[in-house]
Amino acid sequence: MVSKVNGAAYPGVWVERNVAFVKITFSKNIKTLAAADLLVLGTATPAGASTVGDSSFGVVESVLVKALKALEVKAVILGISDPTAGGAQFDVMLGHAEGWFAPLTDGIILAAGQPVLGAQARVTTIASAAPFNALGDIVGVTDTAVTYTLQFSKFELLPAGTGANGAITNGPGSTSGAVPAGSATGTPGFYPTTIPHTS
Repeated sequence: MVSKVNGAAYPGVWVERNVAFVKITFSKNIKTLAAADLLVLGTATPAGASTVGDSSFGVVESVLVKALKALEVKAVILGISDPTAGGAQFDVMLGHAEGWFAPLTDGIILAAGQPVLGAQARVTTIASAAPFNALGDIVGVTDTAVTYTLQFSKFELLPAGTGANGAITNGPGSTSGAVPAGSATGTPGFYPTTIPHTS
């Protein structure tokens, strides 16, 4: 049974106990993997000159998913941030995370340079040479292309969510016939934009 955190206001996230925040840092931008990192799916054939692939969100066995599986051995993933540091870092909120212990004061919980094996990517730029992968095709990622490091991170100083920065979106509610259409109250309403996104 999970004990809930209750009581007076104090800094932190009021969710279940044993929640931790972890930063995944990849060796490169996994949203724009270059042709040298990509293969025709299921083969050792290069995906083609100028091919670019996204191996973050929206791919079942992406580099990101492969790294997250290491966390899922000892914790439940509650949330994942959009990428920072040029597509190379993601913050992850973990529940039931009491099994994680850092051997060093810098918070590294796995040795740096862990390889990502058997990952896939979605083609975002078409090859200029054979085999001419189409946009949206799934390609393989070479096992030597990307490594990652896991580290505890600090939760604070998040920016305010606004329409301007894309954190909230104006949209309909649940009642039909209102203005705007579908609004539950008849007035414009904002709600959190679904993240992570695949753009």
